[in-house]
Amino acid sequence: MALPSCRARLADIEKYRSQVLSHPLARGISPEDVRDHLASVPAKRFPRIMYEARGEAPYIQPRGGFPLFEAQHELTRKLSDAGADFIPLTIDSYTRQNRYETATQLLHRSEEEGKNYLNGYPLISHGYELTRQLYTDLEKPVSLRHGTPDARLLAEVALAAGIAEIEGGAICYCLPYSEGFPLDRCLLYWQYVDRICALHSTPERPIHRESFGPLTATLVPPAIAIAVEVIEALLAAEQGVVSFAVSFGQTGCLFQDIATAAVLRELTRYYLDRFGFESVRTYLVYHQWMGQFPSDRERAAALIACSALVSSIIDADKIVTKTVDEAIGVPRSEINAEACGMVRYVLHSFRSAETLTSPIVQLETELIRSEARSILDAVFNISGREFWDSVFRAFQVGFLDVPFAPHIDNRNQLLSVRDANGAIRIANPANVPISRSDAELEQHMLASRTNGENQTYRLMLADIRAMV
Repeated sequence: MALPSCRARLADIEKYRSQVLSHPLARGISPEDVRDHLASVPAKRFPRIMYEARGEAPYIQPRGGFPLFEAQHELTRKLSDAGADFIPLTIDSYTRQNRYETATQLLHRSEEEGKNYLNGYPLISHGYELTRQLYTDLEKPVSLRHGTPDARLLAEVALAAGIAEIEGGAICYCLPYSEGFPLDRCLLYWQYVDRICALHSTPERPIHRESFGPLTATLVPPAIAIAVEVIEALLAAEQGVVSFAVSFGQTGCLFQDIATAAVLRELTRYYLDRFGFESVRTYLVYHQWMGQFPSDRERAAALIACSALVSSIIDADKIVTKTVDEAIGVPRSEINAEACGMVRYVLHSFRSAETLTSPIVQLETELIRSEARSILDAVFNISGREFWDSVFRAFQVGFLDVPFAPHIDNRNQLLSVRDANGAIRIANPANVPISRSDAELEQHMLASRTNGENQTYRLMLADIRAMV
């Protein structure tokens, strides 16, 4: 049994760092220069400073990335003018998979032809010096959004560019986005990312980390999402990260979202304190619907407005937004800006005085809490040299199992569908260690839709298109 501990902090970081920074595209990044630059950017570029000053409404953060510098600069300006509180830098898919040469070639082609041959901003190809110019005089946090199993070089370049929020983690950026990238290697690589974020932090200006809670965004039971988020917060804390946001995606069921938010906040704080990480400050991020989006713009707008209201009800610290063009492709800058305005209108017009509760919310909260704690306690009791090793073994034996994750280390045996109220239910836990009473309660709630018939796969296929 290997429990989370600050003694697991990555040793010989400078040796590993010299190897990463020897890459030609690192272009001579100096840790000293990075520290000096981070000290020179406006204080409001650091998420913790912003979060501590948050008012009643959640902060707003869209997504967005274009290959050309000028287009990304225009997007940054338009999103800021539209009221975005956090500015995104979404990375292209070739950079995410460490195919830097291909990303650079397609960047040059995009520049020559004036077309977008990449689906995001190739940060490593552009380099940190040019990227710094995207944010001259900007006094809002910039969030690095990607999906990279091996983000060591990407994180180095992002920090050198003055980006103080790094999204991702070994589980949330490996299982949903990769099929064959070794999970154990990914866990080690993200130790590096967390450690350099901690090394570039100061008490006044900590580098902020954020996990990606939606995972596959397809029928993920809240208890699984919460267990993964708590684990990633603990893994980051082991490496010295002191500012961390856990997140989850809209489930499609209001009372389940309310319960999930409450338990995620509660258990993140509980386990960080239990293992000696009391100094870590945590925040809650809510992702608007991450599943299949309706192509009809009126329905898409309604879905966006609804999830904005939910973020207010659960008192999220930040909401990550979508656009009415989500089902079509990468949105234009104007559409992204319009989405920011739409969400801001909802947040300021329909404020929630306090979190809603009811008997069904309380029952759901108790069930999710019990399931998440059972899963986490089982992970903590798995043998391993260090905590990350126990986490890896938990996936191998199926204690952690993410529905529809394509990764080779994920068992994909847990089955989940929606009940008559739209809540995500565990139809078959497989090896996921929830209690018998919790499993029976899940079946009881699911019976309201199945009438005792074995319709799991038919319902599952329908539920994937729940919002369409």
